[in-house]
Amino acid sequence: MKQALPETGMPSSNSQKSAPDRISALPDDLLLHVMYFLTMREAVQTSLLSRRWQNLWASLMWLKFDAAKFSSMRTYRKFVNNALMCRISLPEPVPLDAFWIYAACENSDDSLDYSDIHPWIRHALNSKAWALGIMEHSGPKPLSMEGYPFPFTSAYLKILGLCHCSIDDWFAQNLSSCCPVLDDLDLMSCAIHVTMFSSTKLKSLTITSTRTEKDYPSEFQYLEIDMPNLVSLRLEEIP
Repeated sequence: MKQALPETGMPSSNSQKSAPDRISALPDDLLLHVMYFLTMREAVQTSLLSRRWQNLWASLMWLKFDAAKFSSMRTYRKFVNNALMCRISLPEPVPLDAFWIYAACENSDDSLDYSDIHPWIRHALNSKAWALGIMEHSGPKPLSMEGYPFPFTSAYLKILGLCHCSIDDWFAQNLSSCCPVLDDLDLMSCAIHVTMFSSTKLKSLTITSTRTEKDYPSEFQYLEIDMPNLVSLRLEEIP
């Protein structure tokens, strides 16, 4: 005699029993490793799963904030500010390894200026991040740090990437003394206003330009490099 199949849409008695939440039972380190493969927005949303997950994401040591995942620059700015406030409010400070800012949003005419980004940079470096990058920026002009203290002062920063920023003598002069262990600098589509770059520690220097008018490539005419420990120098798309 054939066994009757359960009717469609009618769960069996076994399926009505709630299965144990084996994922939430995993240790924090493993859950954070899983979150590493999520976007920051998805990682933050895990707080809604249960009390076990609440603000667990804030212990991530690699943070990547990508404006392309948001409908507008305003919502992106608010999201980053709220996320960092959540980290600050943790009972104990959580160090960072890397902090990446992607501030280009195709759906928004708005853009960030340096006053928005400065506190984010300081949070990352106060958290002892060894890698920091402003990897994309869609503003009409290069980001200018004029009027602010040198933002990248850190005894831990080893890798720095900057996109569409204004690089002047003040930046070049402070780089070596304020970043004593920096060994990798990547300048992407930046407005270069210096004629002399010196560093006793830097091992890798990359300068690229997109050759677009907003990047002011015509001002990058002459650059003297004094870096005795430099191993890698890449100049790409330089007019």
